[in-house]
Amino acid sequence: MKRLFFLLMLAPVAVQAQDQPSYNESVLVKGSYKPVIEEKEKLNFPATLSDTTQQLDHTFQYSISPRRLHSVYEPARIKAARIIGEPTTRLYNNYIRLGVGLYPSTLADVYWHSTRDRHKTYGLRLNHRYSWGSIGDYHHVYFGNTSATLFGKYIFKDVLQIASDISYEHDHNYYYGFTDQTLATVFPTTSRDDISMSDYRAKYNKMVWNIGLRNMQLDTRALGYSLGVRLGDLWASYGQNQFNLNVSGDLHYGFNLKDEYKGIIYLHSEWDAYSYRFEPDGELPFGNDPTQPITDRHHKQNILKINPYADFLMSGLQFHAGVTVGWDGFSMGSPAKFRFFPDVVLSKKLLDDAMVLSVGFTGDITPNSLDIIRQENPYVAPGAEQRAESHRDILAHMRWKFSKKLELNAEMSYAMRRDHLSFAIDTLHYQLDNVYHPTYIDLNQFTVGADLAFVNDEMLTLRAAAHYYHYSLRDDNEVLLYHPDWDVSLGADVNYHDRWLFHLHGILQSKMDGDFGARIPVRVGINAEVEYRHNRALSFFAKVDNLAFQRYTYFVHYPSLRALCLLGITYTL
Repeated sequence: MKRLFFLLMLAPVAVQAQDQPSYNESVLVKGSYKPVIEEKEKLNFPATLSDTTQQLDHTFQYSISPRRLHSVYEPARIKAARIIGEPTTRLYNNYIRLGVGLYPSTLADVYWHSTRDRHKTYGLRLNHRYSWGSIGDYHHVYFGNTSATLFGKYIFKDVLQIASDISYEHDHNYYYGFTDQTLATVFPTTSRDDISMSDYRAKYNKMVWNIGLRNMQLDTRALGYSLGVRLGDLWASYGQNQFNLNVSGDLHYGFNLKDEYKGIIYLHSEWDAYSYRFEPDGELPFGNDPTQPITDRHHKQNILKINPYADFLMSGLQFHAGVTVGWDGFSMGSPAKFRFFPDVVLSKKLLDDAMVLSVGFTGDITPNSLDIIRQENPYVAPGAEQRAESHRDILAHMRWKFSKKLELNAEMSYAMRRDHLSFAIDTLHYQLDNVYHPTYIDLNQFTVGADLAFVNDEMLTLRAAAHYYHYSLRDDNEVLLYHPDWDVSLGADVNYHDRWLFHLHGILQSKMDGDFGARIPVRVGINAEVEYRHNRALSFFAKVDNLAFQRYTYFVHYPSLRALCLLGITYTL
């Protein structure tokens, strides 16, 4: 789904400009009119409980100054109507969600936010999840995540917006992928009781501060700009630390061409700098081979990107044309080099705007930092090698809106990836075959897929999606592991009179090749949740993940827990 989301964001929306005729007519309306402001229910934040111990939920950090996509269409300004409405209803500025489940598992979410204000918003989010599960001879399958975020935003004179947030996150999990039998074979004189759990525990702590500003000027022939700064520090067990500085900025200017065509020119630039240190001092996960020492690492890593581009609306076609120039000084063990990527997309509306077709040729470079690697695979070895992935994509996308309720999105892409991130068991430095190291592979990937959505107001939502993937490696001696050939997903959301909420989601994923010639079986995942809203302030929920009771694996030697059940309440003070 990430690939689909990425392609959708790249497809600009073409909007046909409209002529503005002038009429000399008057309309007299007689009758009574009673203005009413509808009461809105509180936002629903459904509980989230991972259905596997292999993938931990992490609080992703997003740029405080997002890159805006500006439409070249300018509608006629309409004077705001003045109505005398009912008194404003009370807004609840807090939200508490508590849950407890099998294995056992705990959940706590706390939200506090300022109420309505034209110029400022601020708030606090606290999240906590923990599980003490066990699986037979694998014993302790523990994981946990705790995070806190403080945020705020202020708009000066409706012209300039400044926003900032600071967050802290703590994660921990265990390299539990070895059984008692494996332990007795490799270390015959060592029993499970002789091992301290801290000897194979991985802990991560992350502190991030974002600050950004942007002007609110979106008019034609006016210069718009934004600037964002991100400071992040990730320190982890086994002597790992990575500091990150990210600075990004945008300039844009809109204009008209002969009063018929419209255009916007942009300039986006970004500097991503890292400082990485790995000093294990002999402390490594249990099972490391002392005859294969791991040396310290100290690296300075940088990526610089400049992306000038322009959007034009001409005769019903929207052209997006530009280029990305990148300087890659991130990859460990590789010399720094310049890279050039195309940035061209063409879009056209058809069938009275019911269909939108887009084709393009784009590319980019993205760093696989320590934070990215450990979220892709929480069982990766400390001191993992880091490289930046570069990719060039030829893509085609179609959106067909059959009606107001039914919409189809289809995609087809061919991606040329260099230094694509994958994983394999580290048999050189670890003897229990339970610690992974990243591998970087050059491959070409063909993807075709579609998703269908049916939305009947807020009462019923149905979704179905399917994707097929074909990979070809540039080096025939390399092997691609842990990549599915296809996947299918189904989802349904039902809102019954804003009192009962039902959620159902299912996924079917193909077999995958794993280490040692293992063939990971087809995964069948079914998750369900029901919530009963007693009133505006109090509700009760029940959530069950992995209803198929499948002991599936994402990575060899790491089986998942079976069905996870969570019961809880939400309350607003």
